[in-house]
Amino acid sequence: MRLFVAIRFTPEVQNTLIDCIKELKSSSLSGNFTRPENLHLTLAFIGETSNLNAAKKCMDAISCGKFDITLKGFGRFGDLWWVGLAENPKLSMLVKDLQQRLRDCGFNISTRPFRPHITIAREVKTVSDQIHLNVPNISMTVDRISLMKSERIEGKLIYTQLYAKHL
Repeated sequence: MRLFVAIRFTPEVQNTLIDCIKELKSSSLSGNFTRPENLHLTLAFIGETSNLNAAKKCMDAISCGKFDITLKGFGRFGDLWWVGLAENPKLSMLVKDLQQRLRDCGFNISTRPFRPHITIAREVKTVSDQIHLNVPNISMTVDRISLMKSERIEGKLIYTQLYAKHL
């Protein structure tokens, strides 16, 4: 199984992200736009593993409590378009703790610095390089993290929640 740990969004945040995708689409000739049901914030990419119980155990050891996140800004990493988040020390501490616990359980977790972003599109061909997305500073309370499975079914990327840890 291909696994990752993520934050899933409230309907209000998800709808805001969908509006951003629509806005980017309207300024694009083509692209691979994230499907609404796949919108998430990745906290740790685990990759291929059959050790589901170890991943759950690492998540269960987290004790950070609830906190708020706020959408802020947008940008690109090469051909990947994203919506960002306001700086958040509690989110950063959660990610640091989670990733270290996963490493300690033997998972090969990247040591690159965490740069919170929500992928909204890839391989976008735009009419102009001067794209501006209106990203309202919408907030939500994070009260759980989710262990997600990623798989292709009939050519579509499908994310399925396998487990949730309440904070």
